[in-house]
Amino acid sequence: MESLKIRTGQVNLQILDDYGNEKGIFSFNPEDVANAKRFMEIQRELTDKQVEFEQREAKCTDDESKINLLNEIVDYFEQAIDNCWGEGSSKLLFGEAKTLSMFSDFFEGIAPYYEEASKKRKAKYLKK
Repeated sequence: MESLKIRTGQVNLQILDDYGNEKGIFSFNPEDVANAKRFMEIQRELTDKQVEFEQREAKCTDDESKINLLNEIVDYFEQAIDNCWGEGSSKLLFGEAKTLSMFSDFFEGIAPYYEEASKKRKAKYLKK
């Protein structure tokens, strides 16, 4: 039987915890234009939310209100990640951790894949 291989651009990354133990495999497709667009939108939202967090945190008068604010922002981004890359993605990536820095680590880690896919798309159409 003949076969046809369809190259979708799927990337699979091993996710490790702080101790180097595998938590699972995170799969995404940086060549999917709709996914790439959402990735860029979420990155912008992260920058905006960090500024918002700093502004709102300055108005917090106690530790409890700061923790509640951080929890609200983390929940927002966990949902955004699950909406973009599939339900359970944030749990796989972050477990039970709730820090803003984990989102920066995540986006900085996958950004090169999206940048490379973007270069390939541009090169393909600029050759014509």
